[in-house]
Amino acid sequence: MIRHEFEAEREAARLIREGEGAQALDLYRAEERVVIAPDAEARREAMLAEWHESFAAGEDAVMVAKQNIEVERLNAMARQLRQEAGQLGEREIEVGEARFAAGDQVITRVNDRGADIYNRERWQIAEVDPDERWVVLEGIDQARTVEVDADYLAQTNPHSDAPALQHAYAVTTYSAQGTTVDRAFVAADPSMDKQELYVAASRSRGETRIYAVPEIQVERDEFAPEDPYRRQGIPHIAEASQRDRAQRAAHDEALRSELRRLPNDELVARHSRLMDTASAEQRGAERHTWASDHLQEVRTKLEHAVAGREEAEGLPRRERAERLPLAQTMEGAIREHLTSAVAETREYPSVGHEARAEASIMAQVLDERRQLAVTAAKLSPPDYITGELGERPSDPGLREAWDKGVSVIEGFRLEHGVKDPDHALGHESGQEHDWSRDEARQRLQERQVELQRTQERGVDHDIGHSMEIGL
Repeated sequence: MIRHEFEAEREAARLIREGEGAQALDLYRAEERVVIAPDAEARREAMLAEWHESFAAGEDAVMVAKQNIEVERLNAMARQLRQEAGQLGEREIEVGEARFAAGDQVITRVNDRGADIYNRERWQIAEVDPDERWVVLEGIDQARTVEVDADYLAQTNPHSDAPALQHAYAVTTYSAQGTTVDRAFVAADPSMDKQELYVAASRSRGETRIYAVPEIQVERDEFAPEDPYRRQGIPHIAEASQRDRAQRAAHDEALRSELRRLPNDELVARHSRLMDTASAEQRGAERHTWASDHLQEVRTKLEHAVAGREEAEGLPRRERAERLPLAQTMEGAIREHLTSAVAETREYPSVGHEARAEASIMAQVLDERRQLAVTAAKLSPPDYITGELGERPSDPGLREAWDKGVSVIEGFRLEHGVKDPDHALGHESGQEHDWSRDEARQRLQERQVELQRTQERGVDHDIGHSMEIGL
């Protein structure tokens, strides 16, 4: 089935699918389908304005974004526009935390096979009754009408806790799969990979428009409102569009298989060495984010200061003499601040995430081994466990507390390479205070107290029950 009416759309989708995201973006730009906004809020406003123009003209138009929070904001803004234009009914019904009226576009999030309703289907509301709590839905992608009652509206999606109805002026890339519309308006961001951008860019029979914000460029020392960089600088989107999720998954699985073959000692030692690098990556990422956000904030302030100074220059002579010096002083101070902010961003360059990704997989493998050790201990508890927790109880409540204690012990022994057969947490050398052992000891004591309390409650219950039956 050919989805696209225009050759440019077909070619761009093909390029993204084949890993040539940068070329696809160049093609979109050549067709004037890319909008670069100075910040996220301006991007939303640009998307919303063009979506509303298309929607008001009777086209089946949808906005697409990856993040749920972005979709929620776009939906709220779109609905407000329609409400202000008098395009929605006056009577409203509340589902979850959102309100719905006749005319609203929605997606259903709860399956009801008896009513032929399925998750992520698009509908338009034909009628609502907030008193009796029912809604009449007319299918957008299929020609059918259904009525949902209070029982359906009270349900939530069992996997995500999403309410039974959500607005559908904007949808996530995941929800957009399988949907075909006249025009798609896509919020592209560097968290998207090749597969996600392909889904977003291949929803439209007609035009797809891409909206992005520029990557922070720390080499840009001076503020220039009309600098082409702010209109064209989206290499981060092109780079993201060429990341292949399948290749990454294959790499991760190969690494997981390699780690599973390592002996415990070697796995623990490798994990310990890696954690320093992973921690440095995390700190670097946090500092880079902070510095980049700060730099963007200062540039915004400078934009306002430049506008204030230009406004003062255009005033009559007397007013100009009064206001211009202050505006110039403010602009100069912010320019100095900008220089400092640029230096901060250079001090904290963007860092990789390879060590953090490997550490995460390593932690999963260690957890698998901890679970195996816990399972083995349940079947035949070694002396170091029975010495701390006793034999595994038969009572379900006591058993749960006992299992938690075993998990604490085996997790610590695995992480620290403890092989001492007599001491659960290993023999304390006394040479250096071990805070991690203190923490594990505290957690183990909490499980021991829990065991004792559960046992006492059981005894009290038995005594009370005996008295009730007269024994």
